[in-house]
Parts: sequence; C-alpha cells; structure tokens
Amino acid sequence: MKFLKIALLYFLVFFNAKCFSQTILLPERWHFTTGDNPEYKNPNFNDNSWTLINVPDYWENQGFDGYDGIAWYRVHFTLKKKFSGDSAYIILGKIDDADESYLNGVRIGGMGIFPPHPVTAYDKMRFYKVSTKLLRKDNVLAVRVFDMGGPGGIVYGPVGIYDESDYQKEFNPPRGPKKSFYQLVTTNGLIAAVYDARREQIENISPFIFKAYDSANYVHPFLRMVSLTINSKPLGTYYKDNTHVITVKYPYVEVNYFASFTNEDKVFYIDVRGKKSKVDKCSLNYLLQKTRVLVDSVEFKRPDNQAEKYFLLSYTDSLQTDDQIIEKAKSRLIASNGDLLNQEIKYMKKIFAHAKMPKGISAKQRALLEQSISVLKMAQIPPQGVFKKSRGQILASLPPGGWNIAWVRDGCYSILGLNRLGLFDEAQRVLSFMLHTESNHYEHFIFKDGKDYGVGVPYQISVCRYFGDGKEESDYNDDGPNIELDGFGLSLIALCDYVHRSGDSAFFKKNYELLSSKVADPIIHCIDTNNVIRIDSGPWERHLPGKQFAYTSIACAAGLRDFAELSSQLKIGDAGKYYNAYERLLGGISKELVVNNKFIKGNVEASDSSAYDYFDGGTFEAFGFGLFKNKNFFHSQLKEYKKILGVQGGIHGFSRINKGDWYETAEWILLDLRAASAMHRFGDQKGARHLVNWVTDQAALNYNLIPELYDKKTSFYDGAVPMVGFGAGAYAIALWDAYP
Repeated sequence: MKFLKIALLYFLVFFNAKCFSQTILLPERWHFTTGDNPEYKNPNFNDNSWTLINVPDYWENQGFDGYDGIAWYRVHFTLKKKFSGDSAYIILGKIDDADESYLNGVRIGGMGIFPPHPVTAYDKMRFYKVSTKLLRKDNVLAVRVFDMGGPGGIVYGPVGIYDESDYQKEFNPPRGPKKSFYQLVTTNGLIAAVYDARREQIENISPFIFKAYDSANYVHPFLRMVSLTINSKPLGTYYKDNTHVITVKYPYVEVNYFASFTNEDKVFYIDVRGKKSKVDKCSLNYLLQKTRVLVDSVEFKRPDNQAEKYFLLSYTDSLQTDDQIIEKAKSRLIASNGDLLNQEIKYMKKIFAHAKMPKGISAKQRALLEQSISVLKMAQIPPQGVFKKSRGQILASLPPGGWNIAWVRDGCYSILGLNRLGLFDEAQRVLSFMLHTESNHYEHFIFKDGKDYGVGVPYQISVCRYFGDGKEESDYNDDGPNIELDGFGLSLIALCDYVHRSGDSAFFKKNYELLSSKVADPIIHCIDTNNVIRIDSGPWERHLPGKQFAYTSIACAAGLRDFAELSSQLKIGDAGKYYNAYERLLGGISKELVVNNKFIKGNVEASDSSAYDYFDGGTFEAFGFGLFKNKNFFHSQLKEYKKILGVQGGIHGFSRINKGDWYETAEWILLDLRAASAMHRFGDQKGARHLVNWVTDQAALNYNLIPELYDKKTSFYDGAVPMVGFGAGAYAIALWDAYP
C-alpha cells in the first residue's frame, strides 16, 4: 500500500509537469532603461548597468514614477530543450501603450504606434508567433515600449513562450468554466504576500495591503521571489479549508504560507511540515529589497519521525521600528509548541461558524462563500493598523489585483455583504472609518473650463476613494479629478441596511447629525433643476466634466429613501425633508432616464441608442435597490440589456456599457451578481441562480477567488483579482437573494 501511494504521488507530479511541458515562463526580473537607442535590440549589447525591474508590473511602481516616453526591456533566458513543431508563441501580456519586440535581434512583432503620431494598444494582449528556428540555447528578448501618459510598461501577464498545443489550450479554450488564474494572496490586513503557483514561489511580500500611503508614496515590497529548496514538484496548491492560509502540497512535505490574524503582527510565516529528513533540508531563498529584512526560523519535533519548521520574515523601516518583532514572534511560537497554524485555521473557522449562511446552497457554493468571507476579512485594515485614520477601511481588491485601494463604492458593497453574513463588527468598522476619516477636499474644484465642479457644500464621504493613510483621494488625469456623487447614496444604503439587520439603532442616532448634514444634505444640494443628480464623474471614474449618470441618481434616490424611512422609524430628524427629495429624484429618473417605459438609459445626455454608454449595466440597481417595482418594466429592461450588453448572447452575464473599450465591454462580475439579485426580486429565480452558479463554477477552478472581469471571448479571469466588494461582498448578497 505504501508503494502504491508513493507511485501515485510521483504520477501526479509527472502529470502536473507534463501539463505545461512546452510552456516556458520567462524570468520575472528584466533589465530596464529609459530612453531610446536602436542598439538595445541587439543580443550582444551589454545591459549589465541597467536597472532590474519586475515583469509584469508598471515601471512607475518600481522607481520610475512619472516617467512617460520610450523605454527598453531586455531579458536573457536559456532553453534546455528544443520546442516541438515549426512555430512557437511569445506571449508578453498587455503593454501600455505601444511596443516593438525583438527576439535575438529579429523583430517578431509590435502593437500600437510610436510618436510622432502615437496610438495606444494598451488593451491588446501581445501574441507573437515566431519560428522555432529563432530560438537558441541562450536567448535575448528585447522590447521597446512607449508610454504616452499615466502608468506604463509591460503591465499584465502572462509572459512566456508556448508551443502550438499549449497556446491553443491556454488562449483559445472551449466555452465554459476554466482554470485561468494562478496567484493566491494571504494577509491579516497588516502585511500581505502573493504566491505564484506557476513559479512555485512567493512573488512578493509587502508591508501593507494598500497600494499607496498618500499621493507621493507607493507601497513597495520588502522581499521578492521567496522560495524554498524542495526537490519535487507540487501536487496541489489551494487555500486550506477556505481560509487565508495558502497550502502547497508536495510528495513528502506540506508548506503553508500565511500572515497571522491571531498574533496580529507584521510577520510573514512559512510553515513546513512532514518527514523530518525532508523538512531539515528545506532552506529559504529570497531577493532582498531596500528595506532592512528580519529572518529567523524554529523547528519542532512531531511524532513518527515528523517535524514542523517555521520560517519567520519581517522588516524594519520608519513606520515599523520594532527590531525585536521576529524574536517576539518566535517566543510565542515556542510557547505554543508551534501551534500557530492550527490557531489560524480555528480563527477563520470560528468566523465561518458565526456567519449567517443561506440554507439549501451546494457544497461548492458554501466553499466559495467561506472563501469570500476570508477575502473580506483579509481586505480590512484592523484596529492595529499603523495609520489611525485608516483603521476599518476595506479595499476594493487584494494584491495582486491592483485595485488595492479603498473605493467608497466597492466598500459599500462589502458592507452590504457583511450585513447579509451577520458580520456586523466588521461592517460597523468600515462605516465608522468612512464617517470619521479626513475628507471634504473637493467642496470646491475649479475646472479648466472655469466652472466649479466641487460638491458645493461640506461633505464627509469621499468623492472617490481613500489613500492608505485614510485621507480622501481622487485620481487625476488631463481631464481633472473624479468627483463622484453616488457614494453619498450608497453609504446611506449600506448604513441603513446595517442598522436594519443588526438592530444597532444607537449607531444611527449617534451619527445622525453627521449623516444628515454631510451625507444626505449634500445629495439634496446636488439635485439639478431636472430633478436628477447634477453632472459628476460618474460611477466608473469618467473624470470631468461628466454627465448626469443614471447610476448616480439611482444610488442617491435609494439612499435618501432608506435614510428617510429609518429616521421616521426611529423618530429622529426631519424624515419628510429627505423623503420629498427622494420622490423628486424618482420622478426625475422616470422622466429623464426611462425610455418608452421599456428600459433605463445610462445618462440624461444620451440620445443615440447606438452611441457610447447609452446602455449602462449599473442601471440594474434601479431594480436591485427597489426603486421600481413593476415586474413588466424589469423584464423589459432585462430583455433589452441582454440584447445589447449580454455576453455570448446573454448566456452568461453583462458588459458594463455599450461601445466601450476592452475593459468596459468585458463581462463584469459585479453586474452579473447584481442582475442576479434583481432577477430574484422579480421572480426569475432560474435566471438568478444561473448567474450565481456561473460565477461559482468559474471560481471553483480558480482558488474560489472572484475577479473583476471575465474576458468576453474566453471567459478567462481578467482585471483585478480578487475583488472584495465587487466580488466577495456582491457574491454574499446574490447568494442570499438567490437562495433565501
């Protein structure tokens, strides 16, 4: 029996290796320089003095912030075996904005146009077919890149070389759920790490979970390329019991990567357990960054010649000054006889047990819901956070997603999801953060046209999002900042839902004056003469000067209604004032945005049904938030939107808007899930469950993480992963709606 088990293990390892036998992942560290010189494409050019940066990633994140123009990448790689067939594919992911690519000095392709008349191709995957005769034992790939503004570089993977068979399997798959994502994140809200299952290493460990401290300072990892010396291939990679613990199973050892919720410290733990002779041979490898790194280990004997070894990693800098942090963590480990991993699992399972789960859901749905709870927990800054004003904020995405920023909109969907799950402490912490952090930076903003696009009155909820230090942020481009008004309404919806479900009326009463004067009153101030919310940047970061977007008015109307009803119920304040404002908005939406009593268009200004953003999937919230209750109207909207925004003929979900770019017309998982909730509300339980199951089946093959987007053609994961409010939170809401 023992022989059969070992034989099976080796078969699985061999099979796993064969799956990508003709796929070569290129090194993640490339030589990089700004400027332009045609000599850079030559394989014999000496690039030793160039900077080493990570690919894929924006160069702005790696010491070249603010640089726009031409730059070059070069990577050296060795092939130990010949590729089968006559051709292979060089995959370079997405490049912002244009590229010219050379293999061993020979141009293999390019997209976009360089100056003097530049054209971007930031949204195009680079698939360059080459003759295998171009590939040698020692190779140089050189990529000339032009960035016309904003973030630039080789920014989004995969990056590698594929033979014909693997290319077709990976990039032209059949329809249906599929494996397309290979990165897992673990964090306790204080420190974060991303594991790359294809490269079998921790790609980076960061001192914070958010993207930037403030407008001038990005968060940079303190370690990269962390790996263990284990002379075998993994049998599987997954989240242990749907928690935050990343488990990699090998034939003779198991490795667990995690940040600790129970210790609440800025220490990254690697737990190796298994046969003692194998555990003893495991050593740690990593690439140091500029920060001072602290590393130690401790090993524990286990019965039957087994052992368990912990590697502990942390750092010191101007914010984390405790140079004894590792010693303290090690002492706690020794005191518990190395029981920390078990404590972590128990911690998250206790939260699962406390959470409210819908009855009648499948095992697969429960697994995704549990993993979504873990994502929600990982995405929130705990009370131990370094920046007091940021404590409680919850991110839109976790690394490696890129949207690891605290957007108001995403945060409100997280709150609604937490409310459904009965995780009221977490929900209240997000609300308290938004109600008491630093804001009101855009009460007035004079745009280049001379008009004031500011809110116009003092306000509290950010007009866009928050920096890692807790202060209000609004990203800029040449058209100015995002000044978005839907967050005022969404925050009232989320807060009133919290009070309704938790029974915490004291929280509402305590914050009533602030809510009325700096959240509800600003909504009323922004109602235009046509009884919809005046122009703003819109719900999807459109920047100024903006339009009168349907989603903004929908969210604000529902928020005022909920605020008025709760005020009346608790006999506090002037409920009539806010209910009258709600009715004004509802009338304005009906008059200005409802088309022939059939559907809701995306904005007041839209007049041509074939033009850009006439249709906006966010309008489903008019039904999801219960503004309109006519069943025939909903099904008329659903029919029209399936025809225009439905992905694969409406078989699956919805694009965001019509006539947009790749990002806007990809399948948006938030819209799928919110449409599912609206379908259930109006009696289409079959349709609701179909969308929920589609998201569930996809996630089951991708570590139970939910992405921002599915590629419209392949249904591959795209955009930021994992999403929090637009993913984990929205899934909890939709699952409860579809399986009440």
